[in-house]
Amino acid sequence: MAMMILRDDALWTGQILGDPEVASLIASLPAGAPVTLRIAGTPIRFHKMEGGPDGRPLPGLTVDAAHAQAWAALRQEHAGAVPLEIEGSPKRRDPYLESLSAMLDEWNSPEDAEAFDDL
Repeated sequence: MAMMILRDDALWTGQILGDPEVASLIASLPAGAPVTLRIAGTPIRFHKMEGGPDGRPLPGLTVDAAHAQAWAALRQEHAGAVPLEIEGSPKRRDPYLESLSAMLDEWNSPEDAEAFDDL
């Protein structure tokens, strides 16, 4: 599980601990893209930062104005590292099962995907 250090008004990918995939997913978002994170059980919407003065992408998120109060309260309530999840993030892939899917292609139908993907 990813953890995050609550420190600033912004969320920087360097403050995410324990799960480099979460940090790299956030860093790979396009500028301005919205993302909802569940931090210490509280869902808070952020937006990927716009590029810096030199045009390079910044590795951070700014809180959505509608969630600013909840973010401020969360930062005051919790000190140190807190659990972090990306809301609605796709489930992690199992490499073993992915290798089998090529052999079991009769199960790769839209109907099967609808029936079994959420299991």
